[in-house]
Amino acid sequence: MSGAWQEEPRTRGLYRDPQRGKIAGVCAGLADYFGVEIWIVRLLAISGLIFAGFITFFAYCAAWLLLDKRPQRLTDDGILMKERSWQAGSTPRQALARVSRELESLEPRLQTLERLVTSREFNLRREFNKL
Repeated sequence: MSGAWQEEPRTRGLYRDPQRGKIAGVCAGLADYFGVEIWIVRLLAISGLIFAGFITFFAYCAAWLLLDKRPQRLTDDGILMKERSWQAGSTPRQALARVSRELESLEPRLQTLERLVTSREFNLRREFNKL
């Protein structure tokens, strides 16, 4: 694969993200780690505070104290790298064009996979593997 998917290597560690967070960045860090929107994690945290207040509060404070801040990634030029295209100053039209180019570059690979899966050879190999 080429394009922006490989331009930004993700740090898979669990970190706090104070720049995107409201209080300490714990919810933002969890959202980044699990790949969900921040508001979903915040909603879960508020629900946890309502239904299990002490445990949720203690877990949040522990995460605040134990988790490191998210390291800032730098480009080759030493400029801070933005994580999403709309944060990097591109317009929605430019972001859509970039995503469209990436999808078009993936189309030949998808066609190759479709040909393989629908071929007789694939079915024959699958039947042999079942034995």
